[in-house]
Amino acid sequence: MNDWLIKSKNQFQEHILDFLWQQWGTLGIAGVSKSKNHRIIDPEALLLFSLSVCRYEPRLFDEIIDWLFQNGQFINVQRLQQIQKKYDFHCGPQLSAIAELLSKKSSYKLKWSGLAEKYYQKPTEPLFFDKDRNPLPCPEDKDVNHEFINHGLRRGSVNLRGYSQSFDLYNPACLLLRLRALLGINARAEILCLLASAKEVHPSEAARRTAYYQKTVQTTLVEMSQSGVILTRTSKKEKFYRLKPDILDTLLKPNGKPPTWINWPDFLKIVETIWLKTSKLSTMTIDPLLLISELKKLMQSIYENHLNTDIDEIIIDSNIRVEDFTKIFQEKLRLISGRLIL
Repeated sequence: MNDWLIKSKNQFQEHILDFLWQQWGTLGIAGVSKSKNHRIIDPEALLLFSLSVCRYEPRLFDEIIDWLFQNGQFINVQRLQQIQKKYDFHCGPQLSAIAELLSKKSSYKLKWSGLAEKYYQKPTEPLFFDKDRNPLPCPEDKDVNHEFINHGLRRGSVNLRGYSQSFDLYNPACLLLRLRALLGINARAEILCLLASAKEVHPSEAARRTAYYQKTVQTTLVEMSQSGVILTRTSKKEKFYRLKPDILDTLLKPNGKPPTWINWPDFLKIVETIWLKTSKLSTMTIDPLLLISELKKLMQSIYENHLNTDIDEIIIDSNIRVEDFTKIFQEKLRLISGRLIL
């Protein structure tokens, strides 16, 4: 095995898990420190990514379920499915099993029951693994959780503590959820977050960055502009939208600073792709030159599939010398980790 890759993968995974604990703590998971930065949390992208990675962190996995039982009304299930359809996070069966659990709650039945029937895992496999990719012990058939085994995942009973709280109304990171509480579960919340973070936006760019269909965003912006709160500018037959200065600052910028909107689905898919591939390669006995070739292909593939992502860290010169690759790849992982934990 290649010891340098094992070490790098383990460090990368720890940074990912630190990020996830921080994000969910900010949203209301009990007993975790909250982030106070201005990056708006995207709960749908965070959930999909978390259900992939947290198979290696069972405690957080169940805390997320607990949070969903307390706050699941603020998840946009339609947008969740659109993001999953586009990015294909490795979480389908986990997502459907949790949706089945949530649909047992009467107020959530209509919202989650459709998703509960969507994804299955065959053949059946353990849900949880340790951080070295070894499956954790599974219960006997009579003791497995029925919702998860229905989707091909073996685990014990789900025992929720009920300690999760609502999100912090005045934390800039929770702005999207606050707007959903005010405006409902629709594109207006994401659009206002984006407008609060940018000088102006074009509908096509807004659609790409919010994970909505362009027609949805276009129609919504036209309607919102009729309020006088959103202004327009036309340039070369293209229309750009911006917020009227100061009018919503108390709501959108509670501490006087604009929030930061990040295309989290795109970025977290990049992180997941790197994490999955390095995890797999770190368990293999592979020639060092072949390993470097595989890692170069990985980064090139990510670059080609995420051309609109402003992440220079994923670019690796294909002509880089073999003796320099290890150090540069490790530095790329550190830089990407730095984007997660601020």
